[in-house]
Amino acid sequence: MIAIILKATVVLATAWCCTVLLRSRSAALRHAIWTVAMLATLLLPLSLAVSPSWTPVVAEVPVVPQTVVVSSAAGAAPAAPIRWLPILYAIGVLLTAFRFLVGAARVSWMVRRGTVSGEGLVTSPSAHVPMAWGLFRPKILLPAAALEWPAERLRVVLLHESMHHRRLDLLTQLVAQAACCAYWFHPLAWLALARQRRERERACDDAVLRHGVAPHDYASSLVEVVRTLAASRRAFSDAPAMADASSLESRVRAVLDTAIDRRPLTKRSLLAVAFGAAAVFAPLITVELRAQTTGGTIAGVVEDPSGARVPNCRVTAKNLDGTNEETTRADAAGEYRFAAIQPGRYALEFGTPGFQPLKLETTLVAGATARVDARLVVGKIAEVVTVKGSRSGSVPAPQGVRTAERIRVGGNVTPSRLLRQPRPVYPAELQQAGVEGVVKMRAIVGKDGRLLNPRVMNSVDPRLAKAALDAVAQWLYQPALLNGEPIEVVTDIDMAFELGQ
Repeated sequence: MIAIILKATVVLATAWCCTVLLRSRSAALRHAIWTVAMLATLLLPLSLAVSPSWTPVVAEVPVVPQTVVVSSAAGAAPAAPIRWLPILYAIGVLLTAFRFLVGAARVSWMVRRGTVSGEGLVTSPSAHVPMAWGLFRPKILLPAAALEWPAERLRVVLLHESMHHRRLDLLTQLVAQAACCAYWFHPLAWLALARQRRERERACDDAVLRHGVAPHDYASSLVEVVRTLAASRRAFSDAPAMADASSLESRVRAVLDTAIDRRPLTKRSLLAVAFGAAAVFAPLITVELRAQTTGGTIAGVVEDPSGARVPNCRVTAKNLDGTNEETTRADAAGEYRFAAIQPGRYALEFGTPGFQPLKLETTLVAGATARVDARLVVGKIAEVVTVKGSRSGSVPAPQGVRTAERIRVGGNVTPSRLLRQPRPVYPAELQQAGVEGVVKMRAIVGKDGRLLNPRVMNSVDPRLAKAALDAVAQWLYQPALLNGEPIEVVTDIDMAFELGQ
């Protein structure tokens, strides 16, 4: 969007510079320049769709399969955040279009309710200025009092309004209004609309003078029409009108200036304007194409085992073929995005409290978008137990159990914790034999809080392993919760059997 706004600024600023440089040329030529410029601004967004080079090839990268030992738990994904900028833009477009449509509807209503006074001529008591109306069925709308005007003034007015139809001014006005709707926030768009209207009226004035009307007579008629009608002109009358008090002085001066170029727009001049617009428009597309091919985009979503989105997850992308390392966070909808980064092989790391760190890899091609979705695994818990014994044969009371620090949990994950832990027993015969060691075990905390499938993970005396397994079989946990539902989670247990001095 920003790129389109900048390009539209370049187009409109170029048109303004051209009209200033061509101020000694005809008003018809300057009107054509403003019209082509506003049409070009409307075509800028369309160039993204019609040009095949604008659309990058999307490199879909499959997610590396992950072994998940927890079961799925139902949970609703966080609601997507409201994007206010597109909403505000749409409101501005609708309000601007509504303003123009109200004016068009008012003029159309006056034409339909008016009195037909001749071929293509309609009078209405609601009309306060002469106006040209109708793209396919041209009409000239006059105030009811216009039938009482002097014949010469009426002829001049009808000639002026008929010039609007011959020059297709209603169509060019529609183009300008559409550009103002699309760029309602841009001051240059409204400046272009005002300048186009001014040049349009001056071009019609020149056309009337080319038909043999004396400049002094036409200036007098113009002043009389504006004096009697412009003060009572109502708002929201959206049609080319002869009476415009705001530019009356400059128009009268232009009418009386015999040195002004009053030539109409020729085919040669129109082609020159078209080629000039293409010369400005084409480089803008080329610049954008170069920008598109210098980088790529990595994007995706972060989910928990239940499929719910994980917001605020930290995502790091490290270029394995270069030196750049990018970092971002998933938004409230669990979506992340790296835009305009260098191509290459990237290692992506996802981390957030309560979940195990996840690493994935992808390859980013210049001008492409690589999509990498991540499904996190709930973090493991760990227990460390020390069982003291002595060679004297007496079995001392077991020492207190020391638990390792749990992983800090955030978001919608509640960690598992021990509720009941019967004290492990150091077998007397092993103490007498001087058997020591650490039994490393791994198990799953089930949804009911009991350990499932505990197994020894290291080489140790089988008798110590049996003692450790007999002890943990009696442990009871509060199960871990994911989105409020119990889930299974992996736990590591280190049970150390040590002999005292």
